[in-house]
Amino acid sequence: MDHDAPFDSVDPVTRSRHYSWPPLPDAADRSPHAGLDALRAIIAGERHLSPGAYSLGVRLTAAEEGAVTMTAEPAEWALNNGGTVHGGIVSGWVDSALGYATATVVEQGTGYSTLDLTVRYIRALRPEKTPASIRAEVEHAGRSTCVVRVRVTDTDGRTCASASGVMMLFRP
Repeated sequence: MDHDAPFDSVDPVTRSRHYSWPPLPDAADRSPHAGLDALRAIIAGERHLSPGAYSLGVRLTAAEEGAVTMTAEPAEWALNNGGTVHGGIVSGWVDSALGYATATVVEQGTGYSTLDLTVRYIRALRPEKTPASIRAEVEHAGRSTCVVRVRVTDTDGRTCASASGVMMLFRP
């Protein structure tokens, strides 16, 4: 990565967050994000996650055909007034995981977008029980849609959220 690589720093004393995000790829480079090779390049640090995923603090840690694992260690900015991780942040992690899992089963050049997302919050995710693990597995990859299920667990291995979603595929 170059010296302009994205960064994220949180100062708990001043309660401030300073970060930069990766630039969007040029229009001609937006579809090559599919395929295991693209995801392995992200894990190796040769490519970046999407700006949205990066800003939510999620990291891609493993990818195989049909599944990805991501981790997230939220800072105080991601908490609700109850001191637990805001459900919208968890939903953002899940949405990112849907897309990256889909990328493992489609060929390079295939685009995709979330068509449906259902998140079930089972228990509060407490910051002291993070980094959270987000595991997404493809249940079905068809011609026009991909069905994915996701599980968010805390450091004790307890499920905090489960989700399912459908990705619409845009094949070349």
